[in-house]
Amino acid sequence: MVLCMPVLAIAQSTTSSANTRTTTETTSEAQITRIDTSVVLVAGVPVVVDNPYGDVRLRFGGYEHGIDAHAVVQQPPGASVIAMQPAMVDGQYRIAPRLPEGSRLADGQRLDLVIFVAEGHPVIARTEQGLIESRGIRADISLNSISGDMAIRGTQGSIQARTGSGSIEASLGPAPAGSTQTLATGTGTIILAVDDTLDAHLEMSTSAAFATEFSLQVERIPGQEPNKKAIAVIGEDQATIIVESRRGEIRLLRWSEFTSTDGKPVDDRKVESDSD
Repeated sequence: MVLCMPVLAIAQSTTSSANTRTTTETTSEAQITRIDTSVVLVAGVPVVVDNPYGDVRLRFGGYEHGIDAHAVVQQPPGASVIAMQPAMVDGQYRIAPRLPEGSRLADGQRLDLVIFVAEGHPVIARTEQGLIESRGIRADISLNSISGDMAIRGTQGSIQARTGSGSIEASLGPAPAGSTQTLATGTGTIILAVDDTLDAHLEMSTSAAFATEFSLQVERIPGQEPNKKAIAVIGEDQATIIVESRRGEIRLLRWSEFTSTDGKPVDDRKVESDSD
């Protein structure tokens, strides 16, 4: 089988040369290929990760401008090869894996990405069914998925997160003053962990239940979906956070009470700088 190596399109004004390493092992069920790529970027260049074939995990990558991308590809026998295709496009560094035109994803075939992003590089990430997890990113993030779950920790920037039917878990630090952030899902549950340093008001809406120990002003809207709205002001009112699930529960918790949906407690803010 011929392996498809990443095709690197480098614009000298925004990147330097990329270093790529590929390793492959074969099991009885699939060929496992690992592709590791490091690229130096000019300060502030946005990073776009568009992966329709699996999960995307974002991690804080330090202070030297650039990214380290790690892909794991599961390739069943006879399946078409997924190409990584990193490139500079319209001033953005894009990682958009794709099958050849006309090909379909085979049973058992997937590609998962872990991207280490340096401080100051905004990130746009998209999946179809795959998880999007962001930990410690020090820039604005925009996350979109058709039905994947989302987990967000330690962001130092504005958050825009939308999924069609997945759940959203987020632990939020102080909101950037003057910002409007959004966390929205069609039918999934939203769990937020905050404390009194948030300095924002939350505009929440759902047709399911609100669960919180914070003070809420709840308004019922009969005949509409969502059919309830709630306002909470936590700390100073210096920013806006919109939280919406048409049919899922919204839980607004204090840090000390936050337990993720897998049942594991989050005990402190060490997750904010964790890049594991």
